Amino acid sequence: MTRPSWILPDGLEECLPEEAWAIEAGRRACLDLFRDHEFGLVMPPMLEYLDSLTSGVGQDLADQIMVVTDRVSGRLMGIRPDMTPQAARIDAHALNESGVTKLCYCGSVLRAVASGGETSRSPLQLGAEIFGDPRLEADVAVVQLALDTVRLFTDEPVLVDFGHMGALKALLHQFDDATRAHILDALARKDREALAPFAARETALETVRQAYGDLQTVLSKIDGVAALRLAGSEITDIAKALNGGALSVSVDLGETHGFRYHTGLVFGIYSLSRDQLLVRGGRYDHVGESFGRARAATGFSADLKTLVRLAD
Repeated sequence: MTRPSWILPDGLEECLPEEAWAIEAGRRACLDLFRDHEFGLVMPPMLEYLDSLTSGVGQDLADQIMVVTDRVSGRLMGIRPDMTPQAARIDAHALNESGVTKLCYCGSVLRAVASGGETSRSPLQLGAEIFGDPRLEADVAVVQLALDTVRLFTDEPVLVDFGHMGALKALLHQFDDATRAHILDALARKDREALAPFAARETALETVRQAYGDLQTVLSKIDGVAALRLAGSEITDIAKALNGGALSVSVDLGETHGFRYHTGLVFGIYSLSRDQLLVRGGRYDHVGESFGRARAATGFSADLKTLVRLAD
């Protein structure tokens, strides 16, 4: 049976009046919060030349780009799957400020396939980024702002789950790309048997596989590995700084999402009652290098439609 032409493609959706007004109210509330924290609002274009969109973002994100041909220039263009690289480009070129730059955004993105357990390919991406500040205080500010953003929509219990790509990369730098891919797959599945051949060469990999759970448990497991111990110290300092340390916190030093893109602390905020990812973020230093200006960078993003639906 032929599918009617008016049925939307899989993963694309439209919002009817009641939900659309709720999303618009949520957008205004979030941007007001960001403005109170002195973030500048940017509105990048929906399409850019393909080589600009793929600069420095890693293969995972590059594979999500929908490609079209520009009828004016004849060059390939891409529809943005994520606005973070666009913010990095704006920081590097359009603004080119010498000090710390804080930018926020809210706009539609389009992804080739749904990812992260979601069914939508067209999130309304909301995010905030801090460029030019390598200090741990910037990471604290980003995680706290992400929590404050979630609290605009719900008071239900949340969990902040931390990882650290800097530590993981330090342990995997000795392996070639193909081997790293196998190790990352084994870590993502917590598969001890698949990891064993590589752990024989780098014994700390078995420690990484086990380094998940509550913070104190993880700290007791990683004491013998310098790179992991440093990561644990950073996560401890951040957890203490967030709301006086009263949050529910977990750690997974074998977290692999964004391995090619992130360079340090990474985090996700989850709804405990729904077992749902609400926000994802972390440090991605030097991504602006591909735009000619390497900068420290950290930030977060979320699907505004997901946040608004928490209120239902």
